[in-house]
Amino acid sequence: MAYIADFFKYTALVVIGLLPIMNPLTTIPLYMSLTNRMSAENKRKQAAKACIYAFSILAAFLLLGKGIISLFGISMPGIRVAGGIIILILALRMVFSGSDPSSEVDSTASDIKKADMDYSFSPLAMPGLAGPGSIAVVMGFGSQIPAGQMIMGHIHILIGIGIVATIAFITLLASKWIEKLLGKHGTQAISKIMGFLLTCIAVQFLASGIRDFYIDFSALTHTGVL
Repeated sequence: MAYIADFFKYTALVVIGLLPIMNPLTTIPLYMSLTNRMSAENKRKQAAKACIYAFSILAAFLLLGKGIISLFGISMPGIRVAGGIIILILALRMVFSGSDPSSEVDSTASDIKKADMDYSFSPLAMPGLAGPGSIAVVMGFGSQIPAGQMIMGHIHILIGIGIVATIAFITLLASKWIEKLLGKHGTQAISKIMGFLLTCIAVQFLASGIRDFYIDFSALTHTGVL
């Protein structure tokens, strides 16, 4: 009984810690914008694949994160800055898209091209759902696993990631009802608002990454390494 209680406790901690950072609600406007020319079946597939990719990315960084970062010489500040730049570009497109009707492309060829494209891995899964913040949270949980409980600790975290990915999938599927409720103009307005909020998040990622770069550089300078 105590084991079951601990299982739910630690899994819940992972869900509570990861869900606000992943925050699938912020991905809804991006998802609706990218899939607005797709059929309902393709939209569902994009949502499913995005959540599977997000789970896979976070699981990979949980199990292999330190090795991946060491292999490629990537630092967490570097991941934050790169993620911030990608999010910033996408967010600015969300803010300014459709603001000038003459700038919209209504050709059939463009519609077909957009309908055939796959956005599930990037930008929906990464950095949309499994961004630098989510990766940092997962790696943080992994670093706190006691030495004698590595297997069960990783299982708890993987199940927590799976639960959050499932919540994200349900949230993205519900976006079509949100789209119907808001209508075209309401969706555009929400998209612009969320684009602005994503811009703020992107700037925060960039600022924190640059700050950490500066701190690391200062530390190396003071120790005489540089």
